Amino acid sequence: MKYSGKINWSFAAAIAVSICWIIGDIYVAGFDPNPADYPLFSKTYADQANIEFATLMLEGSASRLMFGALIGALTGPLLLPASWLVYRFFRDGQKWYAVFVYWVLMAGAVLSPLGHAGFFYVGEIYKAVYHTDPVSHPYLLETGRGFMKMLNIAWGSAIGVLAIGWISFAVCILLNKTMLPRWMALLTPFVLTLFIIPIKSLLSLPYSGWVGGAIFNIAYLIFFSSLLFIFRKKLLNAI
Repeated sequence: MKYSGKINWSFAAAIAVSICWIIGDIYVAGFDPNPADYPLFSKTYADQANIEFATLMLEGSASRLMFGALIGALTGPLLLPASWLVYRFFRDGQKWYAVFVYWVLMAGAVLSPLGHAGFFYVGEIYKAVYHTDPVSHPYLLETGRGFMKMLNIAWGSAIGVLAIGWISFAVCILLNKTMLPRWMALLTPFVLTLFIIPIKSLLSLPYSGWVGGAIFNIAYLIFFSSLLFIFRKKLLNAI
């Protein structure tokens, strides 16, 4: 495949995975519940469960949560060409910082699907607590704590690694190590996420839940769309 074809298909993969993960986030975690509306968790079991996560997905049907988990997890491989696309914007791809950013973003891409899919299991176990006889609650709550531990490890690892990668890329942009202007550092996903977070509080339901669940991938879509519409020709002309 020609270089231009690789670039175009990588852009297609980056935009597609961003959209799919936004949809997945909205379906699996796009809720903004008031924990006080669920006294079983906010009061009765307040010391036995993560109240925020225990109440987050109670309104989502099993099919909705499953679809949200799967559309993200199954399109995860598209993050790999998206990471390669970012790497191509370095002026010198042989430098250690370029290789570092590339492999860190690749590692984050590999880690992300498990963390995303883990929301389904957490949501389902706490729904089971809410809809079963109290005699079964101790076991379900214990299982829920295990699921939460798994989610925290998987999702936390993915977000942590991606944060390192994207912050490093933003620094490289600021130091003029890439073909991008310095202002593009503001549109890198991690930095852009910080600007999107306050928007959530300005929105009404259900939009606040949608934005809250999909913040990071909304930033992905804005970032890759900016690369596509503003800097694609620059990248193609670099070779």
